[in-house]
Amino acid sequence: MAELKLIHGKQSVKYDHFKEFDFESCRAVCTRLMGVVALKVTWRSKADRRERMYQVMHLDYSEYGIDEYKEFICTPGNEDFAEKKEEMTALWNHFVSVMGGQLESIDEACMLRLIEDALPLASEDVSREYDNEENKEFRAYARFRLGLMQDALNCRGITSADCSSRDAIETTSPLKLSAYETINYFIMRLVDSDFAAASYLSTMNMNDLRDCELTAPGIQTLVKCDIERSDRKKDAPEDRFSFPFRCRLTTLARDAYYHYTLVIWLNGNHRAKNPLVTDIKVGSVIKLSDYEAAMQVGRSEFLTVFDCKDEMIRGFDPKYIGPFANSTQMAVPNGWLYTAYKGDNSHVDSSSYKLNDDVYGFALLSIAGELILMSNELRYISMLDDATIFSLYSPFISTKGRYRMDTPIFQTLCGAAGVMFDDMVEPEGD
Repeated sequence: MAELKLIHGKQSVKYDHFKEFDFESCRAVCTRLMGVVALKVTWRSKADRRERMYQVMHLDYSEYGIDEYKEFICTPGNEDFAEKKEEMTALWNHFVSVMGGQLESIDEACMLRLIEDALPLASEDVSREYDNEENKEFRAYARFRLGLMQDALNCRGITSADCSSRDAIETTSPLKLSAYETINYFIMRLVDSDFAAASYLSTMNMNDLRDCELTAPGIQTLVKCDIERSDRKKDAPEDRFSFPFRCRLTTLARDAYYHYTLVIWLNGNHRAKNPLVTDIKVGSVIKLSDYEAAMQVGRSEFLTVFDCKDEMIRGFDPKYIGPFANSTQMAVPNGWLYTAYKGDNSHVDSSSYKLNDDVYGFALLSIAGELILMSNELRYISMLDDATIFSLYSPFISTKGRYRMDTPIFQTLCGAAGVMFDDMVEPEGD
């Protein structure tokens, strides 16, 4: 009896396109110390040297492993060539603009190491706070496609053996770090259970990092960190040489906000470049109540509210409002949310780090037909306001008001379907 064999066509996700292409280049957004890296990998067709295949991916080293993965085969002369090239470029430019890191060309070994370090976190035996069947299917698809890519390169003698995890982190991190950047990045990676990156910034033993009291609540996001220089008389280092810094920080874990006080020692003073953490001592750990958390992380909100004509709502595109040009649409219960990113991570180089200081502000296009701009700083809301008023949407909007709210409401406004701004700030009638 003849043996039947299933052959996958080129439109199938199981088809191995990589055997038909040669690796050409890889570009990386160097934000490994933020816990993420974006890659754009370019392949050149063996049969048609004008044809290119692109992989655009967003790797996460905390909880999900792979946040985004897409492939694009762009063949000059095909009807969809321009469309695919534009879609690929838009996705890549989005990562470049929002992640705030430098762009670097990296070799195949470094690329493979970055991918291989992220893949275990994309497996299904990792506990995640938010997950669903769609995400599981996506990760299975991404793992399969990246597996084909790895096999294709391995068959050509290309592996990650020439690049260690530490080398890959160094390649995709800033060349020079201040003392404040070292402290903020170190804490950020430690509370996020990204021990490889935390170790890169430290001389401490990996087991000591894992056993640190900061890691007890599990994966956390660093929301706020205030750093104060101390001295060796107040906080004597065990090695007698390191420089102490006192820190107060607030994090968000799965179950609650936490407040910590601690001392970190560096092998350089506050003026040093690329110092390393030599020790850490946690003084207090407090699980915050909802009220205490609001007091810790609450910030004033500056808002501008516009009434929008129906034509604008139906055809809204953020690219026509300068600061939002590279933002992507995120669906929320009350409409669509857009974020205006600053495009760099300079906010980490501060003795008073705050989570959202890498953005100018946000825009909510609500179900009820309002465009609501919000920023935590007056100078930025003025910029967003002007950019909107002088945009192509000027004929389709009218200003309803400008407000300062000392009690944050924007997040609630995004999450309450159909609610208008006035419903949040004006009491109901008698």
